[in-house]
Amino acid sequence: MSINSISIAIILCVFFSSAFAEEYPKAPGVRYDVGGYKLHMLCKGQGQPTVIIDTGLGDDSTAWFDIQNKIAKNTHTCVYDRAGYGWSDAGPQPRTSVRIANELEALVHKAKLVGPFILVGHSFGGYNMRVFAANHPEEVMGIVLVDASHENQYEMLNIKLPQNYNRKRNIIIFPKPSGDPMTTEQSMLKERAINAARSEISSLYQSALQVKHLRHLPNVPLVVISRGQSEWQGQKDAENREKIWVHLQQDLWKLTPHSQHLFAFHSGHDIHLHQPDIIVSAVLDMVSSRRAQVMH
Repeated sequence: MSINSISIAIILCVFFSSAFAEEYPKAPGVRYDVGGYKLHMLCKGQGQPTVIIDTGLGDDSTAWFDIQNKIAKNTHTCVYDRAGYGWSDAGPQPRTSVRIANELEALVHKAKLVGPFILVGHSFGGYNMRVFAANHPEEVMGIVLVDASHENQYEMLNIKLPQNYNRKRNIIIFPKPSGDPMTTEQSMLKERAINAARSEISSLYQSALQVKHLRHLPNVPLVVISRGQSEWQGQKDAENREKIWVHLQQDLWKLTPHSQHLFAFHSGHDIHLHQPDIIVSAVLDMVSSRRAQVMH
C-alpha cells in the first residue's frame, strides 16, 4: 500500500469514528433523527409481531444480521445501532439504559413501527430491553434475554466499575476477535464500537441501579438463553464465578410467570455467533404462539 493510500485510510478511520456517522460505508438501513442526532435501524420481513434486537457491549448491528435474516423470513424484524455504534451518531452522555431505552422509543416512533413487539436483548442489551418493556408494557408481547446482564452481577462477581472509563482494558465481557483479517469497513465499525462501548461502560453502575428500580416487567412470555461454556477460564475462582453467573441467569428467569430457561451448551457469551439457531427458534416459537392466539 502506498503512503498516500495509508494516509487516506487513516483519515477515513478518524472521520468515521467522529460524532456523526456519515454514510461511509453506506448504511444498510435508515438513519432517523431522534432529537438532533440520528440512529440507524435496519428492518426486514413482513408480518406481526415485530421483533426488535438490541446488541451487547462492543457489538453493532452487523453482528446480528444473520439472525435477523432467518427471523425475517417469518415476521418483521429490526436490528438497530445504539448511539455511537455502526451507522448511528454519537448521543448525549451519560449512556445509561434509561437514556438508551428513551432513544429506542423515539426511534420506534420515527420508524413508524407498530406493536406488539418481541424484544431481544443480548448482554447489556438486556438491561435496555427490560427498561423499554417496563416503560411500554402494553406494546410488548414477548422478551428474549440472551446471556443478559443482571443488575447484581457486578457486586456478586466483584467487578469494580469505574465511574469514568477511559482505558482500553477490558473489564466486561466483549466479543472476542475472530482472528480473520478485517476489511476497511469492518475496521471502521469496530473502532466506533470500542469508543461507544467505553461510554456505556462509564455508565454501567448507573444503568444497573436503573434496572434495579424498574417497575415490574409486563406479564408476557420470557425466554432466558444462557451460555453453557465458562467465560472465566484461566482465573483462580473461575468455577465459582460461573456458578454465580448461572444463579443470576436463573434469577432473570423468574422475572415473569411465563418463562423458559434454555442453555446454549456449545457457546460462551457470544451465543448469537456460536449457536444462533437457539435464538432464532425461541423467537419464532413466540411468533407462532402469538399468531395462534390471534386466530382464536
